[in-house]
Amino acid sequence: MRRWLTRWRQWWPEGPAGREIWQNLVFSRIALLAVGWVALAELPWQYISPTYNPSTNPLVLMWIRWDALWYTGIAQHGYWMQALAFFPLYPLLIAAFHAAFRLSFNVAALVVSNVCLVLFQVTFYRLVRAYFPERVARRAVLFSLLFPTAFYLSGAYTEALFMWLSTAAFLAARERRFWAVGVYGCLATLTRNEGAFLVIPFLWAYYQEHRWRITRDLVPLTLLPLAMLAFMAYQWRDFGNPLAFLAAQSYWGRQLSLPWRGIWLALGAIWQGGPLQASAVLSMIDLIAAVSSAVLWVYGLRKRFPPDWLVYWGVLWLVDVSAPVPSGQSPLLSMSRLVLVLFPSFVALSLIARNPGWRRLLTWTLTMLQALFFVIFTTWHWIA
Repeated sequence: MRRWLTRWRQWWPEGPAGREIWQNLVFSRIALLAVGWVALAELPWQYISPTYNPSTNPLVLMWIRWDALWYTGIAQHGYWMQALAFFPLYPLLIAAFHAAFRLSFNVAALVVSNVCLVLFQVTFYRLVRAYFPERVARRAVLFSLLFPTAFYLSGAYTEALFMWLSTAAFLAARERRFWAVGVYGCLATLTRNEGAFLVIPFLWAYYQEHRWRITRDLVPLTLLPLAMLAFMAYQWRDFGNPLAFLAAQSYWGRQLSLPWRGIWLALGAIWQGGPLQASAVLSMIDLIAAVSSAVLWVYGLRKRFPPDWLVYWGVLWLVDVSAPVPSGQSPLLSMSRLVLVLFPSFVALSLIARNPGWRRLLTWTLTMLQALFFVIFTTWHWIA
């Protein structure tokens, strides 16, 4: 026990930074619980059927919305065809916590997410601190909690797990721990298909260490495709199609296309809709999220962010905008949540916030938007 406590103290940031991480985590979660509770008590819900509301505890209920029901359903019943769009690691962890601690599947999902949120906060701080001064790292961690869709980090979603694994992979790449990069990348690939792109920090670290020489340090790279191949093998065995997870995406109407098509469709939806039309407003939110992330990428390029950060950030952004939903309520469906996992954007915001005026503007704006979005989410209205 003492050894574990010693390792924890060594891993957790010392001094004001460590205390600030804890305080920001605790106070932000308390604030969200208060907002969600009031929203559930005072505002009308879109869905009130017990099928969609599997708990009577408001502290649990406010987080179990939309995709959360898919993850808890997979953890409880296993996969069915449409559910293959959701990768297996998060449901497996939910099932493991349910079995080990006798928790309900809903509570187990929230425990997994919030444990991963704590892990992400520390690995993200340590990663940013490896490149930037402490103040920049502390603000970046804070903005990751204030971002308008950051409440998903505590919900029954994969964002917290994926962000912990991806930042841990980048940190391990920075420290030239190639096996750790491979393991984190493997687990991230089993969490979301974007995890395969963690090959980027691996190859960049390998090139910096070995240039073009072939060494044993390349072996851990095989873990990333093996993770995907294992999931495909399972689909082939049980569903007769190793690419069933791609076919399952058609349930949501996503289509691969050129990157600008989704942006053009979003502009059309905004132009044709009224200022109080839900689809037009939602399209505007998703479009602003996509454009803002692209602008921050350019800012990061000007500030000479690490090359692997920029490539990873740019590739994931292109993947997200290249899979629009032409027939959906918003062509860039869920973009305001998808950009949440692009962690370098929080570093860019932190650098912008060195100016006190920008810092106050960003802090107030992001906080109010998150409260608003969480109210929409808890009352069963679509936001991301």
